[in-house]
Amino acid sequence: MKKSLIISAMISMMLLTACGGKGGNSGGNSDSTSAGPTYEITINENTITVAVDGSKDLVAASNVTGVTIVWSSADETIATVDQNGKVTGKAEGTTRITASIEGREEKVSCEVTVVGNYIVQEPTEITVQTTFNDTYAQVFKDAIASLAKKEPNLTVNYSKYSGDYTMLKEAIISGFSANNFPDVAVAYPDSVADFINSGRQLRMDRIMNDEEVGWTAAEKADFYEAYLVEGAQYAVEGTYSLPIAKSTEGMYYDEEKLIGINLAPIDPTINGGNAITASYLDNLTWDELFNKLCPALLQYRDSLPTEEQKKAFLDTTDDWAILGYDSGENLFITLAEQYGYEYTSVNQVTGHGEVKFNNDGMKALMKTFNAAAQKKYIATKGTLGTAPNKLFTEDKVLLSVGSTGGVGYQFSQTNPKNVRVARIPQAPGKDPKVIQQGPSLAFLQHNDNKENRRLGAWLFYKELTSVQNCIVWATTTGYSPIRKSVAKSDDFLDFSDPSDKDPKTVDRLKAYNVGYQASVSNYLYSSPVFKGSSDTRVYVGSLTTDIFTKADITDAEIDAFFQKAYDNSVLAIEGKTE
Repeated sequence: MKKSLIISAMISMMLLTACGGKGGNSGGNSDSTSAGPTYEITINENTITVAVDGSKDLVAASNVTGVTIVWSSADETIATVDQNGKVTGKAEGTTRITASIEGREEKVSCEVTVVGNYIVQEPTEITVQTTFNDTYAQVFKDAIASLAKKEPNLTVNYSKYSGDYTMLKEAIISGFSANNFPDVAVAYPDSVADFINSGRQLRMDRIMNDEEVGWTAAEKADFYEAYLVEGAQYAVEGTYSLPIAKSTEGMYYDEEKLIGINLAPIDPTINGGNAITASYLDNLTWDELFNKLCPALLQYRDSLPTEEQKKAFLDTTDDWAILGYDSGENLFITLAEQYGYEYTSVNQVTGHGEVKFNNDGMKALMKTFNAAAQKKYIATKGTLGTAPNKLFTEDKVLLSVGSTGGVGYQFSQTNPKNVRVARIPQAPGKDPKVIQQGPSLAFLQHNDNKENRRLGAWLFYKELTSVQNCIVWATTTGYSPIRKSVAKSDDFLDFSDPSDKDPKTVDRLKAYNVGYQASVSNYLYSSPVFKGSSDTRVYVGSLTTDIFTKADITDAEIDAFFQKAYDNSVLAIEGKTE
């Protein structure tokens, strides 16, 4: 809408009549000129808002041609204006920009409000909810405080949920109907899939790639690709979650037991006839483990001179194994990935999950693992009846595979060891693969559908995952660095250096652990998420337990175990019960 200020100047000449004389004689004369122009000046805006260092153009015009319009600012410390009407913000505040006709009193003005160079320009409030402990939560709170200085119009509230991840997911979903749920929440991929099905999960691609507020190409490239890929492995196209608390699996061992022992008298092919080294353990294959290392370790144990020494090396009186794998589900899925056999996929046409693991390759592989399990070379939590890491701290497991996010469980203050971590065994001749684990952040859409809420959630994530904050997060929590530059930073390198940590301490183990996580970041994989994918994980975990515990297993029995897991998985995908 235009506002016009019309100020008119009129010059009039009156006809004067003179009468004289007496006697009725009269006479007169007149002198007249034409009327001058009426001057008007108009301006295209009566109020504008401009950011500091930003600019906007005002346009003024007069109805009289040939006049010169002069621009001026009431306070040039707040905003300046050039003689073409371009207004530039200088500092926060309000002033007036005036346009006048040179040499005349006619003028018109516009009120200019200068705001900080903020992305969120109006008061906006969002909530971030996690299940993290107070130490981890402080990193979030510090990021919130830092963002508040950059975006004063944005208020970010931090909320700690007292339950676990599943309970948080259920609470969020139950709040959808009343529009009572956070804008950002910590969640596992299966939870994000449920949010997508509910129509509340935001697709992040547009804002991630926005030229003004999104990542630059260099910023995006600094994130490990596998973490971003995971956020796009849902049944619908797009990126729906972004990484934060990421971990993987590692193989933990007591270096005093294994490093330096010479197994050449038992098998001269192990490590080229040399003593066991950290590098050898870090490059194990399943074939090397089952066919060479495990039988040699048992013979080495038998060669120890006393029962006390044998028991200290590996206590075989109760449940025990050379390698204990915490998650049977992860073992099965990882083997499918390592050997190139299929596990599951998503049909890109229907968006439904598809079960692929019922194949000859996986059946033959699980038969091999059954034989190894019968010899106590490998066991899982399902077959042991307790967590392998617990048995590891009690000297009943030599190699303990578990989550790097739970590294503290691989250490016991009552039986301290110099624990180190190696990469889990791999398929021979194949590219290394280790599973990607841990929750990400989900971004949720409210009924008001306000862009500022979406911007606020994204800006919070960008602040939280700045390089410096990612360094603090990794060194505070022990989770994997999610940005490549973090692994190269001095603070991270100091934190991950075990040489200055006291022996037989959890701090020394954590140093090895975070360094290991960074070393395998290029080998990470994740499985697609869809309706029924979490149930499928459960079924293949049960399948692994069934096969590992079955003595003298036949091909027909393996077929039956696979068929049962397959049928139950298909029912779960179809939304049916077994």
